[in-house]
Amino acid sequence: MLVRFRASLFVTLLLVTVGAAVWLSSQKPLYDSDSVITIAVSQTPLSAPFIIAKELGYLDSEALRVDILPCYGGVKCAQLMFNGEVQYATASESVVMFSSFDRNDFAVLASFVESDNDLKLLTLKENGIEQIRQLDGKKVGVIKASSSEYYLDALIKSSLTPDIFIEKHYLPPNEMSIALLDHQVDAISIWEPYGYQLQNEESHQIHDLSIRGIYHLSFNLMALKSTLESAPQENKQVLVALDRALEWMHEHPIETQKIVARYLDIPIGQLSWTWDDYTFRLVLSNSLLSNLQIQARWALENGLVAGEMPDYRKLIDRTQLSRAIQR
Repeated sequence: MLVRFRASLFVTLLLVTVGAAVWLSSQKPLYDSDSVITIAVSQTPLSAPFIIAKELGYLDSEALRVDILPCYGGVKCAQLMFNGEVQYATASESVVMFSSFDRNDFAVLASFVESDNDLKLLTLKENGIEQIRQLDGKKVGVIKASSSEYYLDALIKSSLTPDIFIEKHYLPPNEMSIALLDHQVDAISIWEPYGYQLQNEESHQIHDLSIRGIYHLSFNLMALKSTLESAPQENKQVLVALDRALEWMHEHPIETQKIVARYLDIPIGQLSWTWDDYTFRLVLSNSLLSNLQIQARWALENGLVAGEMPDYRKLIDRTQLSRAIQR
């Protein structure tokens, strides 16, 4: 009788233990290597929708965890994707355009922000350069194959002195400010938040040569076509998370700025200074196609790329966004 009781107790405890284990596993997702994807996200206020989506937990689901890999500039983010280190990347349409002359195995899923004032052309006041035409014969720091390079040339063309000679010095984003302050270059074409940081530099006075509206930048989500074909659910999950984040951002603008400033480790005043320059929305507008074509012609005419004009309609995947919005 005692043996029978002990056996019954053992079976009961075993069932309780197994049941508890099953319940716990249902409450907490267990991720394996196939259920984790990574997005290379440029460390700029332009990436605010991804920052909010991650910080509020919109990106993750019970079956899939989405990690963010910080990178500096869309060129670097795209390289990480092309190297197979991440599944998705954020980049400007200029990076998309330059990349399209090297390969066509990727596509844009969506644009999530636009700005006509994110790029700046800055010089030191002590350099005595007050107009763009005075850059003739000068050294200007730019980020190769990026919106930085396109913006510089667009400014020169709009200045009515398109024949001036400028010596471009290609530098990574995080070295541009130092190069200007150390007089390695005479001016730099750079995006935020570097522009704000320089203009608040106490040791030097900065002169802004920028012209607002010359260039309308968009920031986009990119992926390899193989990812789009093999992971439709993951594509949808990321885009739905972005859509939710954008909705939350519009409803909570002050809280959004606080979260983004904390994430990027920049003063809230710095972020507020540029915030109104950004239009956050999840779209694939015809203006993206037009901008890609215009910039491609510019790159070909200036010998920055070689080959034929790519068909950008084949590099814009509208189906992914349509599926996500119809959720």
